Amino acid sequence: MAVVLLLAGGTVAFVLRDRWLPGSGGGASPTTGPTGTANPIVPTATGTAGPTTAAPTTAAPTTAGPTLPASVGAVRLDPSLDPAQAPAVAAVFDKYFAAVNARDASAALAVMDPGGSIKQGDASAVQRFTDGISTSTDDDILLLSLGSDPTGKGILQAHVTFRSRQQAGKGPKGRESETCTRWDVTYSITQPGGEYRIWGSTNAGSRPC
Repeated sequence: MAVVLLLAGGTVAFVLRDRWLPGSGGGASPTTGPTGTANPIVPTATGTAGPTTAAPTTAAPTTAGPTLPASVGAVRLDPSLDPAQAPAVAAVFDKYFAAVNARDASAALAVMDPGGSIKQGDASAVQRFTDGISTSTDDDILLLSLGSDPTGKGILQAHVTFRSRQQAGKGPKGRESETCTRWDVTYSITQPGGEYRIWGSTNAGSRPC
């Protein structure tokens, strides 16, 4: 009996195969004649072959592809997303929003592309970002879609919606007194060193909650 172990996208499948060797029947053992007889009598074998058992037919194993989770951390995933790609992108946004909610600008910038929309070598740009998230709490985060990035800034575009709450005076431009905002943002995603990073937003809309 052989056990075949298949790994496919994190799924383990076991397939058992039984193989039986065809049975064989032996003839009766010959006997010799009486002791001292010059010409012993050897009887003809009369046994018949045993039944032959055919090897069972086993269906080819099926391999299950990756399954799309409903969410990765605080980021929910639209059911239409590619399960092979979306969870890794969602994980980056989960780290980003967790850092924003912790008011940890350094952790938020760590998942952003250093050459992206926030120039991390520019102290004034980093300070503006730090001030911008200093009172923000983001939730109701949804990764809606992923596709190629026509802007050339990244390899993917991610469409994300979320809600932010902030102190009066920290609201969107032109609505600075707003304390609750619904955002609809398209981000460019890069992949330096094989890991996804947020380049920054290329399109953003917002409305009051």
